[in-house]
Amino acid sequence: MAFGSVKNHLYAGILRQPPPGLNQIMLNVLRTTDFSSATPMTVLDDRLGVDQPFLSTVAVGGKDQLLVGGNDFASPDGRTATIDRYPNAGLTKPGKESLRIEARATGSARQNGPAIRPACHPDGKTYSIFYGWRAFNRTTRLVTADVVVVRDDPDTNNDEPPFAALKDSNDGKAGQIVKAGVQFTWGSLLGQQRIGGDLSIAVDPTDSQVVFVAWCADGANGYTLNVQRSGDAGQTWAQPIRIIANALNPSLAINADGELGLLFQELQGQGTAVRWVTQFETTGDGGATWNRIVLANVPALRPVRRFQPYIGDYAGVVAVGRDYCGIFSANNTPDEANFPNGVTYQRNHDFARKVLLGNDGSSEIPISIDPFFFKVTKP
Repeated sequence: MAFGSVKNHLYAGILRQPPPGLNQIMLNVLRTTDFSSATPMTVLDDRLGVDQPFLSTVAVGGKDQLLVGGNDFASPDGRTATIDRYPNAGLTKPGKESLRIEARATGSARQNGPAIRPACHPDGKTYSIFYGWRAFNRTTRLVTADVVVVRDDPDTNNDEPPFAALKDSNDGKAGQIVKAGVQFTWGSLLGQQRIGGDLSIAVDPTDSQVVFVAWCADGANGYTLNVQRSGDAGQTWAQPIRIIANALNPSLAINADGELGLLFQELQGQGTAVRWVTQFETTGDGGATWNRIVLANVPALRPVRRFQPYIGDYAGVVAVGRDYCGIFSANNTPDEANFPNGVTYQRNHDFARKVLLGNDGSSEIPISIDPFFFKVTKP
């Protein structure tokens, strides 16, 4: 979801069941002028074969410009990384242009990674990060990919394609390669959660030259989360300022003070005692020091996985002024010890007996995975 930058419209991207006989995921892009209303949102776009819609907005010429990052399988040549741009998303029937942001061949993979994440700055600069898949072994399911950042500038020459403002310092093609040749095994498990590449990007609202990215891939200690910083609009990237083994679902946000917030979920412990620990960290000095809050520390093997993704393909955090708001999914056992900074349930439960209750308020029901909302308020 994303709020408009001009009016208080709320935009959303969802995936839904396709009509009978169609074996593809269905994308809907939605809008409402009143986010508190119970009226269903208006459908702006409805089509097949686009995965993982991620939204960002920016004000351009007094209009809401909406960008939807997605993995579009209708894209030619296997270059599926796409930004759908709606120049005036507030119109009754807004027009759209599908911008293919992959400038390199995807080889045997024949697609890019599912995660295509846009991020907008108020000055009109727009960034996006994606995995440029270069090879996929269909026997071992080993993926080889580049972590790529592209940028679109508001004053770009009209002869230059969109999202081509950032040229790689080695091959000169659109999109700076932050890290080349990363690998991971598609669909392998961390705990009960499948892995397949995790990405996030955030641009400093106080300086559009400052960009942070988070990406995951196999490392010396297993599947590893990396956070990197660029101070020159994505052209060069310093060494990682944060490296966390056995972690996934990163999400970045930068508040009005230029402070970076990092949300992630880390698998801790061994054997049957493993736990998913959801943490939110902040740094105001570029990663030299971090302040950490543990949001949830829950069993990783309960409930037993019934489908994938087990705890969702992503978590999310946004900055609202100096504060942060976010959401993640986790085991919902009503045990206050699992939530060291407190928790409020919006479903029937009994903290004393650590059980969930049905609609009648008395019958016990099995635990499952729930979404949890959090807010971090800066003093």
